[in-house]
Amino acid sequence: MLVFRLILLLVLIIALVVLLVPNVDQTVDLDFFGREFLDTQLLFVVVGCYGLGFLTALVFMAMREWRHRREISSQKRQRRILDRELADLRSLPLQELSNQSVAKGD
Repeated sequence: MLVFRLILLLVLIIALVVLLVPNVDQTVDLDFFGREFLDTQLLFVVVGCYGLGFLTALVFMAMREWRHRREISSQKRQRRILDRELADLRSLPLQELSNQSVAKGD
């Protein structure tokens, strides 16, 4: 999986370089939330969009990771309760256990 991620990262970097090297002198005009940025280099626009996408993915990944950790801690707590219950059942004397089953049968 690590190799796949590294290959994907390498492909993205190569794609950015192939896109930006021929267009290094290109400028664009941006209208961003009512503010105008005139003659902005295309390099800054592409890298900024890439960074914004990275930060967005990072936030969603962190939220998912937090949810998984919370679920794991809940399951660990439940397992401890069940382990304690199982230990209590195993430590019951056989006489008490047989008396309880007879009493429930009546």
